[in-house]
Amino acid sequence: MLGFDKFLNWFSNIADHWDTKGIKFTVYATIAVVIGGLFELIPPFFLTQTAVPISTVKPYSALELAGRDVYQKEGCNNCHTQMVRPFKWEVDRFDPTKAYGKAGYSKGGEFVYDHPFLWGSKRTGPDLAHESQMLRSDEWHKNHLINARTLGGVPNSIMPAYPWLFEDSHAVDIEQTVSNMKALSKVGVPYSEADYSSAPDMLKGKTEGDALVAYLQKLGRDSAELEKGIK
Repeated sequence: MLGFDKFLNWFSNIADHWDTKGIKFTVYATIAVVIGGLFELIPPFFLTQTAVPISTVKPYSALELAGRDVYQKEGCNNCHTQMVRPFKWEVDRFDPTKAYGKAGYSKGGEFVYDHPFLWGSKRTGPDLAHESQMLRSDEWHKNHLINARTLGGVPNSIMPAYPWLFEDSHAVDIEQTVSNMKALSKVGVPYSEADYSSAPDMLKGKTEGDALVAYLQKLGRDSAELEKGIK
């Protein structure tokens, strides 16, 4: 215990010293935090090649992008993740059709056009990263969104109902969606003038519910197409 007492006395002397130099200690601590933060934040900006591009991954269409906005607006990402972790039991659960081969977990290249990322961490509901491969129809998704408890297999679901999303009063905001596409092009999403000009026709007469269904049917589709090509 003698050695431990010496350590405590040494530490106490240091604490007493800095207790009388509050301003200097604050400045030094701030410098240390800034330096540590720079070492933490700067390197990732130079590691762009760590995410291997996936050739089949394409930007969201205007309708899918509008659906993604609805997904965020309604807080779907608060209960659903979009990231299958690299564990066999998890891959088996969320890749039942084996659409992604032996590597059915999420890859960095799948999210290159996601701004922001919607990986999430809470699974009140199931992960949706591979939702397109669950082989559910648009009609199934529509009914599920209108009232999840009316469908077979999920009678005890606690998911809220979203019937208003399919009402005419909740039509997709075409102007806002095109504006969002143009903004995303500024951060690297390869939208073109042709995409902007074709968006109004794609979105005309579509409700927010239709857009949300289109977005759900997009999740995981492109990377599954790559695996099919390899096979």
